Amino acid sequence: MKIIMIAPTPFFADRGCHTRIYGQISALQRLGYKIKLVTYGLGREIESVETIRCFNFPWYKKLSAGPSVWKIFLLPFIAFKAKKAIKIYQPDIVYAYLHEGACVAKFCSYFHKKPIYVFDCQGSLSGEIIQHKFVKEGGVFHKLSCYLEKRIDNWFPVVTQSENLYRQLKNMGVSEQGMINALDAVDTRLFTPREPDMKLAEKYHINVSQPRVLFMGLLEEYQGVDLMFEAFRQVYQQIPQTQFIIIGYPNIEKYKRLAEKFGIAENTIFIGKIKFEETPRYLSLASIAIAPKISTSEGDGKIYNYMAMQMGVVCFDRLISREIMGDTGLFAELKNTEDMAEKIIMLLTDSVLRKTLGHKARLRAEQELSTDLSAEKIDTFLKKLILENSGNSKKR
Repeated sequence: MKIIMIAPTPFFADRGCHTRIYGQISALQRLGYKIKLVTYGLGREIESVETIRCFNFPWYKKLSAGPSVWKIFLLPFIAFKAKKAIKIYQPDIVYAYLHEGACVAKFCSYFHKKPIYVFDCQGSLSGEIIQHKFVKEGGVFHKLSCYLEKRIDNWFPVVTQSENLYRQLKNMGVSEQGMINALDAVDTRLFTPREPDMKLAEKYHINVSQPRVLFMGLLEEYQGVDLMFEAFRQVYQQIPQTQFIIIGYPNIEKYKRLAEKFGIAENTIFIGKIKFEETPRYLSLASIAIAPKISTSEGDGKIYNYMAMQMGVVCFDRLISREIMGDTGLFAELKNTEDMAEKIIMLLTDSVLRKTLGHKARLRAEQELSTDLSAEKIDTFLKKLILENSGNSKKR
């Protein structure tokens, strides 16, 4: 079966949305799907993913998440590139990521009726632009985005990444018959438990005999990173030998200054941006990981990776985080830094609890959250849609 995927994002940029796309493509390829990905003109090439890139403005270099005016201006270019790819490749499925991708797919559907169009929804459009402070909450543009979001969510059959998002879409009028919750997922072949990578530890002056806590993700306030650093400050006051390992970008200088302000700079190691393929090596540097995301609608891909690596995980208490981890991690009250610090200290001081939760997390990742299981759900959903479409065609 042939699929054209549409991803209006600078694939591949070694971050959450992209790792989800890459994981789905890899797993679907193992099931025999032939896939081409239409994406922006910037991003890192991945050998196993055949990409078709649209024109890019020479001055536009943004790889980080979040809305941008230039992304909007690029939509016509990716739309015409996708339209051309559909005409040439004649896919069975057009699979669109993000609300912008659904808009591109809608445009293409006016010219190419035969493929089945599917929308992979990764969160709330209106919620995202508020989190990124792109528009004013309650303002005209926010209300417009809410209206557009509701319309877009009802255009095509939908694949969701969490039960929480599934329920939100259902409440917005999306038919259950036209949705599948495939869940976010992790490649449990790539992410496996392992001993600390001593070459990396030596490179970054990490003492593996001391307690270590790790964060991996975007360094942004809306991701809960400011709150996490406040929790780290409180952990340091009680266990001053703790090392804090920070993997991610952007705003590294901002958080270096914050670490200085909190008096934890000497114990904080900023590694910066890394390649996705090398992530397991870096995650091996600690047995405790933090997921401080505060959004109530977005998923959190890093948690899946932590779990597959058999790490003890502390996150803020969100419905989506509970859906992902079940009883395999510790939950701090949302935005409560004292509670987060307390939960981190519990894992630092109780090795039995840490190991027990880590083993349970790995088992859950293998049995319920692998990319292969997610791809099988998508495969079943796509085949159902094709069968239904075939039946409707015969009736006509």
